[in-house]
Amino acid sequence: MMELSLKIVNYLTLLCLTVPLMAVDHDLTIENTNYTISKIPYAEDDRTLYNYNRLRITDKIKEGNWFATIIADIDNYYGETYIESFEYQFLRSINADTPFNIETNAKDYEKGEVFGRLHRFYVGYGDAKHNLLFGLQKITMGVGRIWTPTDLFNPRNPLALEPDQIYGNVALSYTYALGELSQAMGVVAKREDNSYKYAGRVKGNVAIGDVALDVYSSNDAQMIAYEIEGNLFDTGIEWRSEGGFYKDKLLDKEFYQTIVGADYGFVNGLTVMTEWLHSSKTYTADEILNFQESSLGYNRHFSSDYVGASAYYDFNLLYSGAVSVIHNPEDQSSFISPLIEYSISDDASIAVGAMLYTGNNESEFGSVENSYYLRLKATY
Repeated sequence: MMELSLKIVNYLTLLCLTVPLMAVDHDLTIENTNYTISKIPYAEDDRTLYNYNRLRITDKIKEGNWFATIIADIDNYYGETYIESFEYQFLRSINADTPFNIETNAKDYEKGEVFGRLHRFYVGYGDAKHNLLFGLQKITMGVGRIWTPTDLFNPRNPLALEPDQIYGNVALSYTYALGELSQAMGVVAKREDNSYKYAGRVKGNVAIGDVALDVYSSNDAQMIAYEIEGNLFDTGIEWRSEGGFYKDKLLDKEFYQTIVGADYGFVNGLTVMTEWLHSSKTYTADEILNFQESSLGYNRHFSSDYVGASAYYDFNLLYSGAVSVIHNPEDQSSFISPLIEYSISDDASIAVGAMLYTGNNESEFGSVENSYYLRLKATY
């Protein structure tokens, strides 16, 4: 643990040295997220109980139009049965698509494992016309809430415990404001195999809403895609769609994929959202698992169609609830994720939730273990 802490301190020191030695604004925060998780199989086997804790240190530095951000984590897993499971070993085998290792070597102790990770580390410049970023960053593409098929840099995994906790890319990105409601973006990122991936986007506002054209190219995939987001006839319903044509060079397939979604906020505090995903081609389990780390890792699916929905509601100032559902109409299996959260203070909360799977044992979701968790989160 001491060795990991020293490495985090070194990362912070390195970032500070990239900023000129002058008076700068620092915004330093420390966040701790702790999960106690119980996985219960359908069979009569004993449940798997383990604990996951993430200590996150974030430092944002700003001087005029220049800025820098570093986010570093210390991850700790405690629970011998889970650490030795196929699920954990598979997840740990997926590496960031970066030219250098962003994680320290894991240190085993008793029934646990701890390691450090560099989550984000970039410097940038921004003004009314220009926004330039260099370093380990998140490239934002797409308008989807559940699926983001146009995002081949940082796609969300809607089945994960934390869908938005995703690896960054070592990239140079530049966005130029063409006008008040239009912009052009270009990205080049270096990959784990020292090759490069490129992307571009032009976005503007037309009568139906915000529209963008996206392109992507790498040694394993190509994409030409669109994004649309707008208000449905001034009804208050926000609708969106994204998708495009893809060339899967690794598996020699070409397909199109799209999503259509909408969300609406009621006056009583209830917000609902729905989304439909369609793919012209499907993949086998071996193809999905064996090529998970490629650019199209999250664009390969077992079925052609999925329907997703979620709802969020504030019961009062202290309690809130949410539920998300993903349904596979082909095999009639579903993923359901309910959550109830209590706000202890402005900087701390406690939540209970579940990740439930329904369907027969041969369906996509039906054979997966149900999980129940307690989450504690605090920011300092």
